[in-house]
Amino acid sequence: MPDSSGQRNKPALPLLLLVSFFALAYILFPLWSIVKESIAGSAGRFTFESYRSLLRPSLLEATFNSVAISILSVIGSAVVGTFLAYVFQYIDFPAKSIFARVLLIPLALPPLVGVISFLFLIGESGMLSKVLSILSGISPSFFALSGWTGIIIVHVYSFYVYFYLFVSSALSQLDGNVLDASVALGASRMRTIGKVLLPMLTPSLVGASLITFMASMASFSAPLLFGGTTRFLTLEIYTAKLNGDDSTAAALAILLSIVSVYVLLFLRWWQANKSLLGDTKGVGRASVIRHGRTARFILVFTTLFIAFLFALPIITIIMLSFVREGTWTYQIFPSSFTLSNYSQMFSDTNLLLPFTNSIRMALTATLVVLIVGVAAAYAIAKKKFRGRRVLEAVLSLPFGIPGTVIAVGLILSFDRPTIFSFGSVLIGTFWIMPIAYAVRNLPLLYRSTTAGLESLSPSLLEAASILGSSGTMTFRKIVLPLIAPSIISGALLVFINSAGEFVSSILLYSYDTKPISVEILSQLRLFNIGGAAVYSTLLMILVFSVVILSQKAFKTSISV
Repeated sequence: MPDSSGQRNKPALPLLLLVSFFALAYILFPLWSIVKESIAGSAGRFTFESYRSLLRPSLLEATFNSVAISILSVIGSAVVGTFLAYVFQYIDFPAKSIFARVLLIPLALPPLVGVISFLFLIGESGMLSKVLSILSGISPSFFALSGWTGIIIVHVYSFYVYFYLFVSSALSQLDGNVLDASVALGASRMRTIGKVLLPMLTPSLVGASLITFMASMASFSAPLLFGGTTRFLTLEIYTAKLNGDDSTAAALAILLSIVSVYVLLFLRWWQANKSLLGDTKGVGRASVIRHGRTARFILVFTTLFIAFLFALPIITIIMLSFVREGTWTYQIFPSSFTLSNYSQMFSDTNLLLPFTNSIRMALTATLVVLIVGVAAAYAIAKKKFRGRRVLEAVLSLPFGIPGTVIAVGLILSFDRPTIFSFGSVLIGTFWIMPIAYAVRNLPLLYRSTTAGLESLSPSLLEAASILGSSGTMTFRKIVLPLIAPSIISGALLVFINSAGEFVSSILLYSYDTKPISVEILSQLRLFNIGGAAVYSTLLMILVFSVVILSQKAFKTSISV
């Protein structure tokens, strides 16, 4: 009789080959192409000239700006998200659950749509800017978002939700006995919060900081529309690629990746060495912090005001989608509304093409990630084989690599026939963007599925093996049904991110494969406000529909 434990520990060869091929072809090969291009010189000679060019003052400025704006975005998002999580955990007020849902809007809002909504709301010609100008008698340009201020506000709006979710989860699991002990020892409420509560939230704060920093470093739309002449790494990569300077674009991509990965490693080291965990005996109880009437009023009022501000961009986009083109110029608010923007959109297949392109490419990317991500998670979490940790590290690489870098790598790799593209040129075809989306979002589903697998009891798999179940049957009949919520949760996040993906799309799209995110920018550049708002609204409806139809799946814990 064969050794059942040995058979269990060996991954299915087709499974391992599939995952390894994806990792080699679409993660490692593009990264190698970037490195090779960055040191490529004339006549096939290697040179480091492109790296020496990084010492130019303009590129040093871009590097400093990208890092600084990301740090400030983390700080701002942490303050807002942690404050809101604290209020919703410890203070009750009417319609609390409704406002809690309003605060989750940015989670399902494509970043470009959020940027566009702020542009319409408080840009130089924005509605709120004009209102504040009339009330104060100051020029609208004084209130307009621009430069660093505009980028940071947009980033905080987009990314505070990570801190809100992570800290809310941590607070809900916090043992109230720890806080009671602090109070019993004479600590004030503020001292208890600062010396006991915040240190115990370190893992959640570090996890949210990591995601926020990565997203800020990779941000493209906010610097593009609000940055003006300020330089940022993502914009410099885009400009170098458009100018045909592939070597500089590759060197900048490597620099951006190094900064992002370094911060990733540093924050994880900090989390491992500085986390404060509370060990308690017995059964813990929910933590409670009491507040006086004045403090409660201030906290609730501030929270409701923030929720109102966060809802304004969505209201603005939806309202502008009904504005007749050319009628909103100098007025504070649009004066003419119509349904023609929507009727024209749905009656002209060419206008609807970017929307259908995004759906098709997002579905394709989600399917690819489902196959590769679930296979990888199962092989790595439940099997033992040589190179397992190396494969896991490679599959996690896209988490620390900005979308701009992924796009540059794919361009340099597949602008000619290769064995990994099966002898075809992928650049300019439908397939290149789903590949980019899949690579960028693979860690999401991989981590989500791994979390589900790690919660499974090993005795279930042992029992199935003893009863004669094959590996395939065990996975199909036992493992898959139990981890389905984790898989669905990850798949939905992949679809949402892919449907509104802009950072890599702006470098990879062609005329026939233009996605809705790029079309929104095109409409804005043509001053078609109604058209841009319609596309933004359709994208929001698509994303929110996916979220609403799959609420149960999203109840699965989010972890980093």
